[in-house]
Amino acid sequence: MVPPRARELNALQGDFGEAWLEAVAAGSGLLHGRPASLDLQKADVALYLLGLVGGTYNPSVLVQVKTTVDLRRLADGDYSYDLDMSTYDVLRRTDHGTPRTLAVIGLSPDGEHVRLHEEGTLLVGAGAWVSLEGRPAVPNESTCAVRLPAGNTLDREGLQRMLSRHGVRRSTPVPVVDPWELS
Repeated sequence: MVPPRARELNALQGDFGEAWLEAVAAGSGLLHGRPASLDLQKADVALYLLGLVGGTYNPSVLVQVKTTVDLRRLADGDYSYDLDMSTYDVLRRTDHGTPRTLAVIGLSPDGEHVRLHEEGTLLVGAGAWVSLEGRPAVPNESTCAVRLPAGNTLDREGLQRMLSRHGVRRSTPVPVVDPWELS
């Protein structure tokens, strides 16, 4: 069982990550909001890219945001994060009406998350996003290490790329049916 103070800190850290993503989205000209009152869908922030992109008007993505002081940097520059299995299983599904992505924000373990400068306020940390859609099931029971490409940045270009790739309409797989075999 997690002690009450640790739960509070975890909730505050999670709230900070969601606010971080919303601030970047707002500063990048993207619409954003909360997809539901409860996080039952494994989706914390809804993002929308205004306009027509790839045949889709106002592409959208639901983002599951994780915030941690344990984000690992790999030798090739990518990130690695231990995602809980229930979230992994929801995010790897291919049948969502609105696509899901995972964004992980790594914070400094010393507690400094915001710096005030004369020029403005700086959010301190780093992170990336990844789509887990279509990933295979894994036999793990509690967590699964997920690789987040360092090029999938949490800035204007990275979020627009996320929405342009994953927020646009895709064809629906149609099963092959032989009408002569239906009788």
